Amino acid sequence: MNAQPPVALPKTWSPLDFGLHAFLVVNPLALGLWIFSLAPLVGGNLFLAVVFAGVIILAAAVVFGSLAARWPWTGGDYSWQTRLLGPRIGVVLALTSWWLVAAALAPVYGNVLVVQVLEPLLTHAGWDGLASWFHGREGIFSASLIAIAVATAFVGMGMRGAAIAQRVVVVVGSAALVVVLALLITGDPATVGKEFDVKAADVYGASPLASAQIVEVGDLNAQVTEVDAVDTFRLVPLVLLFGLWIGWASPLAGEIRARKPESIRAALIRAAAASTVTSLLLLVAVGRGSTWEFWNEANNLYFGTLYGTTAATPLPAWPSPVVLAAWLTDSTFLQIAIIAGMAAWVIGWTATLFLGATRVLLAAASDRVLPEAVARTTGDSVPLVALVLLVVPACALAAVDAYWDAFAEWSAVTVVVLAVTTAGSGLAAVAGFGRRRRGLAAISALFVLLVVGVIGIWMLDPVYGLRTFGALAFLVALYGISTGVFVMSCRRERRLRVTIPDVSA
Repeated sequence: MNAQPPVALPKTWSPLDFGLHAFLVVNPLALGLWIFSLAPLVGGNLFLAVVFAGVIILAAAVVFGSLAARWPWTGGDYSWQTRLLGPRIGVVLALTSWWLVAAALAPVYGNVLVVQVLEPLLTHAGWDGLASWFHGREGIFSASLIAIAVATAFVGMGMRGAAIAQRVVVVVGSAALVVVLALLITGDPATVGKEFDVKAADVYGASPLASAQIVEVGDLNAQVTEVDAVDTFRLVPLVLLFGLWIGWASPLAGEIRARKPESIRAALIRAAAASTVTSLLLLVAVGRGSTWEFWNEANNLYFGTLYGTTAATPLPAWPSPVVLAAWLTDSTFLQIAIIAGMAAWVIGWTATLFLGATRVLLAAASDRVLPEAVARTTGDSVPLVALVLLVVPACALAAVDAYWDAFAEWSAVTVVVLAVTTAGSGLAAVAGFGRRRRGLAAISALFVLLVVGVIGIWMLDPVYGLRTFGALAFLVALYGISTGVFVMSCRRERRLRVTIPDVSA
């Protein structure tokens, strides 16, 4: 396996920067909080599901970390798959995920920005009208544009600037997290319930008996001690909706300076472990402060109100654990400061949207799959054309998402595309490590089987809602576009097999 990398860039990141990037992608304080709040719709024991999912995330860290340590190539998934599985498979899988899906994910990032950052901050600051505006079509579109702007600015900093920004975000977010955990753990259900009623009435105009009404109206009756094996098993793929993407940092592997290659793998393993441990600490804190049953009921009523499946929730906002913790202080300034501090995790997560994708496009352009102009970059500066290829379709798809309701249901299937590409890199690891490192090959093969099983649950279980005609048609269209790009590149370069070494034979 002596295939050459598609492009060599300056090595300006340390393994720590690589690990921090991976952690920001799978940190449970951004999309993870939103995913956890959906657990009542599935049932089962979320704490155990996080533990089981953590094992899969750790396996992913071992697989992607081993690939990055052995073949530290810019482009990650694209480079490994085109060289270890063959150009046809690699180009179609990687470009679909890292170009088309990366652009289509902008509305997801925008929605999390609204729910977890903009709405609570604006409402606590007294700007209720503006907070409500972000739930309208113009507001939804604007939130997606904000997410795109954050991701673009992050790429525009260059690798050195991005590394510094990541460290600042993690420091600010960690300080806020310590405060949130301390407030919840040192609180008690009676105090939290009392403060919930007072603050919910003051901030959102809810009933002064909102906490009691949530318990009374809610019919979920979820207990933290319940362990339904089937439902808990179904919860694992839910947790993996945010946790499976530890390999999102892999396209940056070629820009890491490491004295020992093993330090790259260790960075991903630490990031995976930190994500799981943080998730469990958060769940313990929520259970200690507000009781697990109360938070489950509040989430169930919130989503039931959105989908029209339950009585209206007494709290007209998403029951964020961050807000619950902030309400244990009497100062509006402190409440806003806590929410703003925890927003660092969402901002850091949003910032990761395009950075790895630009490297995949750059690598593909170096192989002449995309026009050569896409590969033009100097030092660790912005690959401008690659960024344009992401920003323009992201803005267009954000508009479609905001003004066409059906599209939001279809685009949820993009998670399947990401998982297929993840499984593809697992297969690349099997092929690459098969003869010399059979232990890693076995772990990689097991990981691929687990990912395939997760994809099956996403597609077959009605609770995930991915098996609709529109979603499947959108899935086919995405792969069709990438296949078309590959075919056109073959016509443009008749000797593509020489351009992209195929070492799979």
